[in-house]
Amino acid sequence: MFSYRKFARYFIFFLLLSHGSLKAQLSDVELRGYAKNLSTLYHGDFYNIPIDFGNYQNSSQLRLNLFWYANDNLILTAQGRTLLIYQDNVQGYINLMNGFSKSSYYFDSKITHIDQKNIAAYTEIDRLNIDWGWQDFEAILGRQRIVWGTCLVWNPTDLFNPFNILDFVYEERPGTDALILNYYTGPVSQLNIAATPGRTVEQVIYAGRYVVNKWNYDFAFLPGWQKKMWRMGFNWAGNLFDGGFRGEVLWSKPDKNYDQSIYLLPGYVSKVLKNPFWTIVLSYDYTFSNSFYIHTEYLYNGLGVTKNAGYRQWEILQTGELSPARNSIFQEFAYDLTPLLRGDIFMILNPNDCSWILAPSLSYSLSSNWEAYLLAFISDGVAGSEFGGYPDQYFLRFKFSF
Repeated sequence: MFSYRKFARYFIFFLLLSHGSLKAQLSDVELRGYAKNLSTLYHGDFYNIPIDFGNYQNSSQLRLNLFWYANDNLILTAQGRTLLIYQDNVQGYINLMNGFSKSSYYFDSKITHIDQKNIAAYTEIDRLNIDWGWQDFEAILGRQRIVWGTCLVWNPTDLFNPFNILDFVYEERPGTDALILNYYTGPVSQLNIAATPGRTVEQVIYAGRYVVNKWNYDFAFLPGWQKKMWRMGFNWAGNLFDGGFRGEVLWSKPDKNYDQSIYLLPGYVSKVLKNPFWTIVLSYDYTFSNSFYIHTEYLYNGLGVTKNAGYRQWEILQTGELSPARNSIFQEFAYDLTPLLRGDIFMILNPNDCSWILAPSLSYSLSSNWEAYLLAFISDGVAGSEFGGYPDQYFLRFKFSF
């Protein structure tokens, strides 16, 4: 049985070794990170949940990223973050967010410092791994992030660590406790095999990937097992008309023993998964010479619904879907207003129920390592629609990097 005390002991031992190496040779160790403070204002009900979270949250975060280059073949990585959060009923809020985003970790590395009604503080290690390489072979064991998708918003072929563009607060994204073996068969081709354990069969993931470059495009083929389903994926990334053209295709087949527990909510009728389904994403982005940037992405979800998508928010956690809807459209525009000020605005639209979420933002570089960021999430939709239950949110963030 895993003991967190042992885990913490090994982590501290790694830090001590790194400290000793740092004294011996500064270039062997790299330490970087940041501190940031995020203030959030809410306007509207939070998914119509009968819990009063208030209309304000403030979170402060310190992140440290440590890399020890032990020798030419061995790299040890340890990264973690400490958060201090103030909000009405903050523990209820944290539990709610955990419900929307299940932990991908096999080992618990979270240390709680403060656990009060309106204040919470905790430290979590989200990267801790050993990277060993020899000639064309590489093995990485431990907590890491495995990114296999190619698109910028929705990544159905990211079986281990799918991406959520609305979760901008967690820039690094959670990792997973896994072993990955990489064999580089050529300058632009490779074979990957990865697996992660799970306390339940739903948490076990194993998959392979073969990447090859043809016609200046990277193509990848991915068979695997995830969420009690057999998966078969294909993706690509390259240039089209001087812009980035990407795509992902995933075929999913529930196991014959698949038993899905659905949260039954008004307006949505539960169904049992038996038949295979497809998930398809197409993405194109282009940057003009004056820095104006456009990005369009489309998601087709064969398991999604065309109405009452909002009632499936909990169900997709079990199926691994990236959206509860059948169709989703993403559109983004960005422009450097000045050398230090960048404006960005994107929208996600559900064309079937006409609900949407709009995210305008401004980022300003105060200095080489200070940044101010202003962002809003504004949404609209009828009851039961995909974005009908989102409150409007307004964010102000200051970040210092070192």
